[in-house]
Amino acid sequence: MQNDQFPGAISQVRRLDLAADAQREAIAFVAEVDQDEVVVVIRVELEPELAQSLDEAVALRAEAEVKEARALSLRRAIAISLKDDGLTLRDIAVVLGVSYQRVHQLVREGEPVALAAS
Repeated sequence: MQNDQFPGAISQVRRLDLAADAQREAIAFVAEVDQDEVVVVIRVELEPELAQSLDEAVALRAEAEVKEARALSLRRAIAISLKDDGLTLRDIAVVLGVSYQRVHQLVREGEPVALAAS
């Protein structure tokens, strides 16, 4: 491994998760500074096709997280509405296709939190 700012700071590691610490040590040695003063950002250069696929995967993951948050919000609203209409947690679980324990969590997460008096 080599870095842009200190070409003489060369290190070797077997795994990428060890790269930052190894480079931090090498840079600190070459630059004659304390390791705590060195910030290392690992940048892996992928083949263009792989980089494009990774970018797409990251974008899809972000999109999925937004959609999952929306789905959770809708499930919570439905569970609360059904509970307010008198359905039991077990009946709501059947409607939503989840366990009654999950319905209990959804309903409780939708309740306002009472603040303790100081």
